[in-house]
Amino acid sequence: MPAEEHVGCRGRCALVAQVWGVGFWIYIFLDCIAMEFKRALAPFQQNDLGSWQWVGFAAISLSLLLVEGVQAFQRSFSPMLICRARELTSQRACWEFLLAPFFVAGLISANKKRLVKSWLLMAILVPGLAISVPRMPYPWRQAVDAGVVLGLGWGTAALIVFWLRGWFYGKWPQVSADLPAETITSAQWPEAHAKPNAQSTNIPLATA
Repeated sequence: MPAEEHVGCRGRCALVAQVWGVGFWIYIFLDCIAMEFKRALAPFQQNDLGSWQWVGFAAISLSLLLVEGVQAFQRSFSPMLICRARELTSQRACWEFLLAPFFVAGLISANKKRLVKSWLLMAILVPGLAISVPRMPYPWRQAVDAGVVLGLGWGTAALIVFWLRGWFYGKWPQVSADLPAETITSAQWPEAHAKPNAQSTNIPLATA
């Protein structure tokens, strides 16, 4: 296979991997929102809460929106995920393409701090919530469900906005991709391959 054709093939594989990695998490988040949405609506459908219960319901839901949606997703997870998706260039290994959802979430090919944070989230926090929240009484479980819907909805919207801004306008989140130290080189970025008189491109794939 000629070198140019090989590079082009790997570039297309990298593009597919980026879409696969980011699209996987968007699908997971939207699926969670759909599952929680019906339960979150129960107090509104039954209209059986007292005034203080409504206050508590709103406080819990809005707190989760701020903590999960704004703080955790918009300011941390979503920009990190998009930055790591950009790192899925034609220079990455084929197994990283196949495991793109794990790569973009920092579960593989990341520095030690990111690996610990990501795996703790997946192995402890998520299962812990899955076990504890269903045991909560009505309407507090529904309040948490509503907060999850709001937080995940906000976070998913932020993820999509970051992705589209990067693709179409070249405005990528200015955060660390948390790559292992030995792989952080300028060659990871498409701009490093551009000639001095060449116009920059917004497409996040290395072409050489």
